[in-house]
Amino acid sequence: MRKFHALAAPLLLLPAALAAQRQTDWLNTANNADIQYRVQVFDQSKACDLEYRDQKQGSGYTTFDVDVDYKSTKLDSANQAPTQTDGEHIVTAPGHNGTARISECSAIVEARVSALRRH
Repeated sequence: MRKFHALAAPLLLLPAALAAQRQTDWLNTANNADIQYRVQVFDQSKACDLEYRDQKQGSGYTTFDVDVDYKSTKLDSANQAPTQTDGEHIVTAPGHNGTARISECSAIVEARVSALRRH
């Protein structure tokens, strides 16, 4: 019976650790399948970290603007999580993904790319 308790305790704690941090698979942006992103949500810090990559990354830099619709951690007067938009300028390079962080974020709804340039 002692062996069961020794093994069960870490297994019971594992779901709590996983719930505190979630990462998505790579997703296409809403308007450009060449630019993909993935999200890591940190429940404790109430933030979303985004990572971007260019599927057609050449030997130079790729720059673009991205508007990200996200669910806020701050509830509105109806006690609902409103959708807000954050704008970022992203740079990717060979072997380097672009990154951004959105504070007070609980989930990403959609990301849209504009002003894409490959250098």
